[in-house]
Amino acid sequence: MKNFNTKTAAIISSLTGGLGHYCAHLAGPLSDHCNLKFITYPQVDLSGFVVKQITDSFIRKYIKWPRFDIDENNPQTIPSIHEYLNTKEIDLVNIHIATTVKRKITYFTSFVLYGKKFFNTQCVFTLHDVLPFDDHIKMNKMLKLFYSLGDHFTVGNESEKEKLIKHFSVSSSKITVIPHGIYNLFNRNLYTQTMARSYLGLPSKKQIVLFFGFLREYKGFEYLIEAARLLKKKRNDFLIYVASGLKYTPKPLIEKYLGLIQKGDLHDTFVLNLNYLDTLDLEAVFQASDVVALPYTHASQSGVMMMSFGFKKPVVITESFHDKEWVSRKAGLVAKTKDAKSIATHLETMFADPEKAKQWGKYGYTYSMKHFSWKEIGDKYYDVYQKMFKTTR
Repeated sequence: MKNFNTKTAAIISSLTGGLGHYCAHLAGPLSDHCNLKFITYPQVDLSGFVVKQITDSFIRKYIKWPRFDIDENNPQTIPSIHEYLNTKEIDLVNIHIATTVKRKITYFTSFVLYGKKFFNTQCVFTLHDVLPFDDHIKMNKMLKLFYSLGDHFTVGNESEKEKLIKHFSVSSSKITVIPHGIYNLFNRNLYTQTMARSYLGLPSKKQIVLFFGFLREYKGFEYLIEAARLLKKKRNDFLIYVASGLKYTPKPLIEKYLGLIQKGDLHDTFVLNLNYLDTLDLEAVFQASDVVALPYTHASQSGVMMMSFGFKKPVVITESFHDKEWVSRKAGLVAKTKDAKSIATHLETMFADPEKAKQWGKYGYTYSMKHFSWKEIGDKYYDVYQKMFKTTR
């Protein structure tokens, strides 16, 4: 048995996109407490080749020597990974569960069952979204089986904890709330707003509203389009910059949004960057903006909101956000869910008083650095791990 101070945990997660950004911020603070290994999937580089390396330069900077052993099309990888965990005397597994795992739930259910049967593997499930956003009944049944295998759970807020108890009958004693941390590592202070707009080819004197992230149904993008149409009747001093990849967006949804923009005669109001966005360009995109719009119809926790505060940008969110109480008129404004008129009204309030909007952005940064620092989050994860360490080996 190893010395307690050298306990080792393995995080199993996607290391691309939002989960990759989350793990990159968590890696350093959590590594201060215990040895940390990462196990992930092979990735696809810009040439379309599958490679066993991290393709995102930002994530690669903070996560060293991950293993690329997960292959949901090859069940033989399950015993291979567990043999590695056992050989290296890794004391627990922390699986980060979002859309990727839910799409591959059969593989991960088998993975956890195998580990428990042959190695008594202790599993912490970090649920970035307790429920699938389409709320599909069959998926919920599969999740009920999968969640029953977790030894402990972490969720982002009390609302998600309530969902886990209500829908999956998980005991409150097995759930720890660990809020999403502020994404403060992206800002390298390379750009002023003027420089960022010049780099992106955006006008210097218009108000820029940023919509950032994958286009998915629950993001409520159609309400932002309609809000822009309403605003355009009154003013023409703003643009909406959309920075989004289309990797996970169904073609009919893309056609729907493009059709709404065309129908509303908004082709000169929306700047669509729908190509791959390198993480190094995130700073320019956020620094160029005046406000970040998150018109979501459902929200559990939001990396985009925490990225906005990392750049001291105010937000317009909806009432579906758990964080609405501390954000409202302090770090931004809260619109009614699925209400384009409300979104338009709040954006116009931001436009009318740019200095107030900047103050809200600064408050969001200060509040988040105090309450959602990664050091504190790393401490909370380690508290959970310690409970599991006491029951291993």
